[in-house]
Amino acid sequence: MTSQFLRHEAARFRGMAEDADRSATKERFLAMAADYEARANITHESEEPNMSEEDSESVEPAPDEAAKITLGRKIATGLKETVVVQRRPIGRPRRE
Repeated sequence: MTSQFLRHEAARFRGMAEDADRSATKERFLAMAADYEARANITHESEEPNMSEEDSESVEPAPDEAAKITLGRKIATGLKETVVVQRRPIGRPRRE
């Protein structure tokens, strides 16, 4: 979750607190808003860039170089056999 999303949620809970009739509900919504705001501050601190100039450069393949893709598992090719499974009836069998 981004800090922007968390701040938006905090504002939404503050708005719900303004519309709430009961004081316990208002307190609960304001507590939730404060929690979202605190989480947004923590997230914002971790989102700040701490990279040096060397780390910030992205490495892209050359235009004439093909991207290499490796598969995690083998994929079966060709025709697949279809198996039909008979369904069991649900519930009690009918009396005839």
